[in-house]
Amino acid sequence: MMTKPLRVLEMISSFDIEGGGGGLTRFAVTLSRNLDPERFQPVVCALWDRGSKLERRLIQELNTSGIEAFCCAAWDERHPYYAFLRAYQGIREYLKRSPVDILHSHSEFSDMAVIFLRLEGKAPILVRTLHNELQAIWRRRPLRRILFSQILEPLLMDDELGVSQYITQNLDGRWLAKRLGRKASYVPNALDIHRFGEQSSKRHEVRSALGIPDNAFLVGSVGRLSRQKGYDLLVEAAVKVLNTDLVTRFVFVGDGIEAQALKQRAEALGVVDKVIFSGQRNDIEAVLAAMDLFVCSSRWEGLSTVLMEAMAAGVPIVATDIPGNRELLRDGENAWLVPAENAEALAAGITTALKKPEIGRTFARQAQRDVQAFSIQTVAARHAQLYQDLYARKIAARKAHKTDDR
Repeated sequence: MMTKPLRVLEMISSFDIEGGGGGLTRFAVTLSRNLDPERFQPVVCALWDRGSKLERRLIQELNTSGIEAFCCAAWDERHPYYAFLRAYQGIREYLKRSPVDILHSHSEFSDMAVIFLRLEGKAPILVRTLHNELQAIWRRRPLRRILFSQILEPLLMDDELGVSQYITQNLDGRWLAKRLGRKASYVPNALDIHRFGEQSSKRHEVRSALGIPDNAFLVGSVGRLSRQKGYDLLVEAAVKVLNTDLVTRFVFVGDGIEAQALKQRAEALGVVDKVIFSGQRNDIEAVLAAMDLFVCSSRWEGLSTVLMEAMAAGVPIVATDIPGNRELLRDGENAWLVPAENAEALAAGITTALKKPEIGRTFARQAQRDVQAFSIQTVAARHAQLYQDLYARKIAARKAHKTDDR
């Protein structure tokens, strides 16, 4: 029986939700807020501080609410490996000062950090959640993929979780995992559905601030401006939609490494006045309420948190037909699904959705019902049980070891 709360450290790469952390940061933060404080003492740690206002605000909010939150080191774009070494040193020093019972990693770089801790013999119980496709994470680094994903992680992690059935199958399909009889656990992403209650009062306010005409459809997307999210395809699709008779505006909410290139492309195509790059915002619920259509143009996804947010907000959705999205959406039932990597198909899907608003509203109501299965209360309870089971297993193994020594 536990006499004190378990200290659980949720490790992420960055608190910069739109610029670097993405949905996995949202999830780790939301999870930490929903663990029972009588049983758990959560800590949220980011490897890097990217220096954004949203990061500072989020860290302050967590600390004010009683959840310790901090960054290990400053991010250095020019010297990423040096930045990693400094962050690793930072987490080592923190754990020496403030030991934890469970360390839960949520990103590929934090996976590397906890593996190094285990190899040094300095790690507590290690849990890893894979939030994205296994093949996508180390797409450009095959040797690192083999070393970490195929060998060290199945060998050294105490448990591995997949946020979708597809990702869980990826984990189970690794050669060493099969040889060791290791089975990953399916524990999906989740969100606080109650955040997406009545927001209609914000709709006009947000649209007015963005300069959206009253008679225009607002098509939007939220996320990191990176290749994974397919915004280059969405810009091309936007041009085609804007050349129809539909009065439409597009808004991209977020920041990232492709931001400048995307703005330049929109300018070159002559649509920069109708494609708005809003940058990072902390009022996503209100922004979603302002949209007439949400678009997910991703090339790959694990289980998209922002897609679940759009479902909870009751916004009609057009999304790419990829494995992660198919676990949330059904074409012709709660969304329109279109082929990935295809700007023509994306434009056609958007045009169809805007021309059929009644069908869109029907799809949106079904999506709102479907997303109830991913409430944070349900998923946090599953994590709590997992943490307690792993801790109990560790205590039992320690007692057995002491008995053997006698």
